[in-house]
Amino acid sequence: MRESIRHLAVDILTQVNDGRSFASPLLDSCLDAYRLSATPDGKLLTYLVYGVLRHRGYLDWITTKLYRGNFRNLDERIKNILRVSVFQLKFSDRLPSFAVVDEAVKITQIISPGKSGLVNAVLRNFLRQDKNIPFPPLRKNTAEYISLFHSHPLWVVKEWLSALGEQNTVALCTANNQIPPFTLRANTLKISPDKLSKNLRPQEFITTTTVYSPDGLIIVQSDQTIQKTEAFYQGLLRLQDEGSQCIPYLINPKKNESILDVCAGTGGKATHLAAIINNQGHIVAIDNDPEKISELKKEATRMGITAIDARMADVSANLPEEFHERFDHVLVDAPCSGTGTLRRNPEIKWRLAPSDINKSTVIQNKLLCNASHAVKRGGQLIYCTCSLLSKENEHIINTFLAKNKHFLLCKPPSSINQSLIDSKHFYRTYPHIHNMDGFFAAVLRRD
Repeated sequence: MRESIRHLAVDILTQVNDGRSFASPLLDSCLDAYRLSATPDGKLLTYLVYGVLRHRGYLDWITTKLYRGNFRNLDERIKNILRVSVFQLKFSDRLPSFAVVDEAVKITQIISPGKSGLVNAVLRNFLRQDKNIPFPPLRKNTAEYISLFHSHPLWVVKEWLSALGEQNTVALCTANNQIPPFTLRANTLKISPDKLSKNLRPQEFITTTTVYSPDGLIIVQSDQTIQKTEAFYQGLLRLQDEGSQCIPYLINPKKNESILDVCAGTGGKATHLAAIINNQGHIVAIDNDPEKISELKKEATRMGITAIDARMADVSANLPEEFHERFDHVLVDAPCSGTGTLRRNPEIKWRLAPSDINKSTVIQNKLLCNASHAVKRGGQLIYCTCSLLSKENEHIINTFLAKNKHFLLCKPPSSINQSLIDSKHFYRTYPHIHNMDGFFAAVLRRD
């Protein structure tokens, strides 16, 4: 292999920071190309990439204090060499300090030889001053301290402080910087979670059951890739966070009912709904992305699902006439900031801006309004996001209800674990409380 693992990490981080892609597909492609999947080097590469993305704000603050020039003006590749190196020095003891510095200088000599002295000086300065680098005082500027020390955008921290308080905000930010559980859902059309767990055991997958989803398993130990197992090829499972797995139980569909999923994506919730009704019903799953619809169809075939009719459509623009007042259940899994998934997608932190939320809410309002016309009398409309921002959640619901008096906010059914329901009847999950992605959902019934 020409590049070292740390050099590969720098390359991936630079592409992520350029906004060209998310870390996950870039890592998957790199691991496959260099045959690093399920190897120690592959695990190290993953650890470095995600570690830097989770702690980037903290790492940049430290580096800014050590670099005498303007850190913002540095070449992004040099920034990432420094980030990877400081991350290793601060959070890992796998290599001696001199080896980390030496490797960083070698990578710099390949990428930008004229900057090798700068990289060497900054890192050696870090080794001398690590314990003395100041952060803003917690009590005088709580939001700024949490933002820098826990690597989250200041505007997000301020919202969470207002909504959740200091203790929960710190706990949430801390949880977001941890490695999330690797969660899958048993395809109950073919196998139970217990039998799936036993099926995976000979392949050295050790699992435990999820707490809130009746269909989930958490992989607690494995040296293999689950997507390359026979169980995956046979359609016995799907990778899916526990918070997402609970949404279909919030809907609680019955056999032979009609369901519309207006933002189906690749079919995580649609395929789960099909399993719950045992393929006995009609699920129309639509999305405005042809690649996602194609992947959804492949997933349905892999999992033995026949109840899903996958179609292209953009409900934010308009609802197809044929869908009006046709469905017992309409699910709006709205595109959002993804702030509930920062453990899995930490790069979101460094891409989001308040203006992005304003744009999202326009689409969310349109989706919910247009999708509502598909609900039968006596049917229900379910709105959900993987966001932890009130503008994308309860504000959307309150705005909709104020304009649509024939819809009422309902208490979710007993099929969902009631500890996930707050006093206002909203479904809420948090990484620091439930060890799952952050989700919001509301169940509305049409009179």
